[in-house]
Amino acid sequence: MVGVDPGEPVLAIFERFDTINLSDEEPLDEQLRAGEAVELLLETADAGQYVAHVLTPDTDGGAIVFSSRDVAAPFTDDVDVGQVASVISHDLRNPLDVAGAHLEAARETGADEHLDAIDAAHDRMERIIQDVLTLARGETALNPEHGVSVHETAERAWQTVETETWTLQFDGSLPTVRADLDRFQRLFENLFRNSIEHGSEGGTVRVGILADGTAGVFVADDGPGIPAAERDAVFRPGYTVDGGGTGLGLAIVDRIAAAHGWTVSIAESERDGTRIEIRFDAEE
Repeated sequence: MVGVDPGEPVLAIFERFDTINLSDEEPLDEQLRAGEAVELLLETADAGQYVAHVLTPDTDGGAIVFSSRDVAAPFTDDVDVGQVASVISHDLRNPLDVAGAHLEAARETGADEHLDAIDAAHDRMERIIQDVLTLARGETALNPEHGVSVHETAERAWQTVETETWTLQFDGSLPTVRADLDRFQRLFENLFRNSIEHGSEGGTVRVGILADGTAGVFVADDGPGIPAAERDAVFRPGYTVDGGGTGLGLAIVDRIAAAHGWTVSIAESERDGTRIEIRFDAEE
C-alpha cells in the first residue's frame, strides 16, 4: 500500500505517511520497543487516512492491522476491526492455552477435573466473543420487559461468575425496572467480574439502592478502587487500569445502560473500593 519492501524495519512503514497522530504521548518507536498495543491515525496525500493498530508481540510475533477511515468521522475510541483483532488474537490465547494443556492431560489421565477446566476455558472464550460482538454491533435491539427484579437478576448473574472467596450482599429492598432481562444480567455479570478480577483474593460485593433520591442501584466492592483521574477512561473500550483483562467489561456496562436510556457513573465506595452507580426509572 505504501511501498515498503520486505525486510525493511517496521518503522519504515510509518515513515511513508505524512502525518501520524498517536493515541499516546510516548514516541512511536518507544511504544513499539515496549511491546505495547499502539493505535495511530495515518495519512498520505494519495492513499487517504487509515487507523493502524499495532498488536503486541505475543500475538504470533506481532501484527499491524490497517483499516480505512472515513475522513469526515472523528478519531474516536469506537470499536473497529483493529480492536476486534487485538482482543481475539491476544485475550483468547490464554483460555486456548489452558484448554489445550488440560486436553493433553485428560488424554493421559482421563481425570474429569481436566474436562471441567476445558469447559471453563470454553465459557471464558464465549464471554470474550460475546463482549466483542456487543461492542461491534451495538446494543440497540432490546426486548425490554416490565417488572424485572434487580435482586433476582443480580443473583442469577452472581451464579455465572467465578466468585471464589467473594460474597454478594444486598443492602435493603431493591426495585423492579423495565429492562431487557438477558442484557441486564450481562450488565451485572460484567460489574461483578470487574470487582473480582481487579480486587484482592476475597471481599464483598454489595448491591443497593441509591440514597440521593434518584431511581437506581449501585454495585460496590472493597477492592483497590479506581483512581479519580481514570474514572472517565475506564468506560473506553480496551482501557484497563492495571493492564490486565480485555478492557471491555465496563465498556459493555456503559453500552447496555445507554441502550436502556440509563446512565452509569463511578464513585468511591464507603470501603475505599469501587462503586458503580446506575440511574434509571424504577417501576412499582
